[in-house]
Amino acid sequence: MLRWLLAAAAGALLAAAPSAAAGSLPSVRSGKLPGPPLLYAKAPVAPQLEVRAPFRARPLLVSGTDAYRRGEYLYQDYLFDDHGAETGVSSSPPGVAGFSPASGDLRYPTAARYANNAADLVELRIRPTADAIVYRVTLGTVLAEDATGVGIGIDTDRSGGDQVPWPRGAGISSPGLDRFITAWGTGGEISELPNGATTALPAGSVTMDARRNQMTIRVPRAMMDPGRAAWRYVAGAGLWSGGAFKAGRPGPPTADEPGSSNPARGAPGIFNLAFRFDEPQPRGSGTWFEASQSAALGAGTTGAFSADVDFARLAGGASRWIHAPGLKQARIYSSRLSPHEGVRPDFPQFGGRLQPYLVFVPKTYGRTHRAGITFALHSLSGTYTQYAVFSPTQQRQLGDEQGRFYVTTLGRGPDGWYADEAEVDFFEVWADLARQFRLDPTRVALSGYSMGGHGTYKLGLQWPDLFGTAFTTVGPPARGVWIPPGPASSGQSTNSNLLIENARWVPFLNWVGRTDTLVPIAGPRAQQARFDALGLRSQLWTYPGGHFDLAAGDVWNGARSFMAGSVVQPDPNRVDYAFMPDADRPRLGLVHDHAYWVSHLRVRDERGDPDIDPARGEISARSFAFGRAFDPVTKRVTSAAGGLPKPESVSGTEWKRIPRSPKLNALSLRLENVRRAHIDGRRARLRGGRCMQVSVASDGRALVRLTLPFPPGAVARRGRSCAGGAPAPREVLLTRGGATILAPGGTHSWVILPD
Repeated sequence: MLRWLLAAAAGALLAAAPSAAAGSLPSVRSGKLPGPPLLYAKAPVAPQLEVRAPFRARPLLVSGTDAYRRGEYLYQDYLFDDHGAETGVSSSPPGVAGFSPASGDLRYPTAARYANNAADLVELRIRPTADAIVYRVTLGTVLAEDATGVGIGIDTDRSGGDQVPWPRGAGISSPGLDRFITAWGTGGEISELPNGATTALPAGSVTMDARRNQMTIRVPRAMMDPGRAAWRYVAGAGLWSGGAFKAGRPGPPTADEPGSSNPARGAPGIFNLAFRFDEPQPRGSGTWFEASQSAALGAGTTGAFSADVDFARLAGGASRWIHAPGLKQARIYSSRLSPHEGVRPDFPQFGGRLQPYLVFVPKTYGRTHRAGITFALHSLSGTYTQYAVFSPTQQRQLGDEQGRFYVTTLGRGPDGWYADEAEVDFFEVWADLARQFRLDPTRVALSGYSMGGHGTYKLGLQWPDLFGTAFTTVGPPARGVWIPPGPASSGQSTNSNLLIENARWVPFLNWVGRTDTLVPIAGPRAQQARFDALGLRSQLWTYPGGHFDLAAGDVWNGARSFMAGSVVQPDPNRVDYAFMPDADRPRLGLVHDHAYWVSHLRVRDERGDPDIDPARGEISARSFAFGRAFDPVTKRVTSAAGGLPKPESVSGTEWKRIPRSPKLNALSLRLENVRRAHIDGRRARLRGGRCMQVSVASDGRALVRLTLPFPPGAVARRGRSCAGGAPAPREVLLTRGGATILAPGGTHSWVILPD
């Protein structure tokens, strides 16, 4: 009983709580919010999560859990874990790459109707009604009603015993089965096991909703009635054709037959088993939460995967966790995007509306306080479990030991580079996390290895007002290879070196390998040189090894110390922001045009070559109202100060202090290739009721909108003196809500007088 109470308490604490979103995301008193609008958008509801009669309970959305909810039983499986049996070979299905190997080797037929995902069991529900027991199986992909078969085995007395084969050529067995439900999109049957009769379900008992990817199976109580007993269930999904499950042929698949990947043996026809509550992730394996599943299916059984469902509890309307979420949660969220159905070889590999991410909840987390976040972006050819499997110490040191949630996204595939759909995925995960937990949006850190390091540069520089610190490990500054002074291999529009100005309030720590052939050290050194030239906080720690050595060592003490105590800078006195329109994706809601109190940025000249010389704009906005100098006192960094692992060299810049300066009601703007900019005067601490100085230095004509209440009768004058000056009716338009300045090229100054 005590164990059940503890599990129930943990489930109540860690389960989904949509109301927890209040205060979990950044907020501002006026102007644009940090990040893209999709971070704050209302949660979309995927059709697969829609609940229709007779079912009523909300989905669990934490994989490997089950519960009683409002008189029904729910089991939540993992996404994209449908790799079937291990057959003793090394193979890579679509979407799976070298740093995220699958344990199972069963591969889908190549025909489009299977979409490499047709037998991915996502959720299983059971609900008793007055005259039937209703089962609902949600699948990853349904493109054809008759492509998928589902098997549900029952040990009615839960006594176990001899292995009993599943019917219809499934190729596996389970202990003690005496009843079995076989269903496909257009029909189903009940079998008495081990050698009893098989009876077809009445017409219409099995339906397939292709829009929702849901198969519903209605079993009349007259055919099979549990009463108030507890039954033990096993279940799985495979492909269906010709009245049987499709077994895996030896070797590769064909258009119509799945393949075992091993030319010396076939494989059972089941791709995915239900009721897996403890899929292990030993270091180096288990990247798709199917290591135990693949071993069991490779042995032709369901292993220990079963669930006892108590129909007396269901009749009583029970609502409690059975296997509750733990501190490590493989969560599922509903995306607003559906680039395609199923899984394909090219980015975005993982389609559909449901996407996974992995979060470690800090041990100190409670509903009475907020916790920060460390985002850990995965490598090229990696996946959302990379750090749990390959670098578990990092999760502890950069997450739990700092009291932060530690989160890794899938990014829609192994090679999205945190752009396009992968960038959308990042922000949708963040939004979902905020709906489930109480987050501290002032304590957000960004980190990543290899491609994830590039993502840390990219996201940290394009959205700097979201992050308090950033840590890259062997991260390429540009997408692909960059050996300066030449352009990046994937184009200069992907080169974060052109955006270093944006890191003024985000300290960076960057670890590199001197002999790294995948990320040649010339690029990170040029990156650090630009940080130093701009006087920005950044450190480059150089190690003697190559690309994978730091991951293998799994020691992150130095990064933990660097990140400790970091907070997101609120509105600062100086905003430097560079931007490249070629990096925007308006169709996806990704427009990188604002930071802090500067927004609505547009370039004047959009011409440019994305590969060599992309169009780029830059603004440096400075408010004198803070009483702080714009340039800090800096210090060269040459030592890791005892941080581990010990580097062979350290270079960089740190800030000693920011001097004070007189507070003035003044704003200075420097614009390069900027035709439009909005300034939020309140957040810049400017006051419309006092004489205010505005200066603009621009390399061309620009429209500047200053949002700030001005009193009736306010006037603008050319010059810097509050005593007056030449009138400026043409270039400055004043309203009670602000000032619009049509700045010509060159350097010009105005004063705005309250009366």
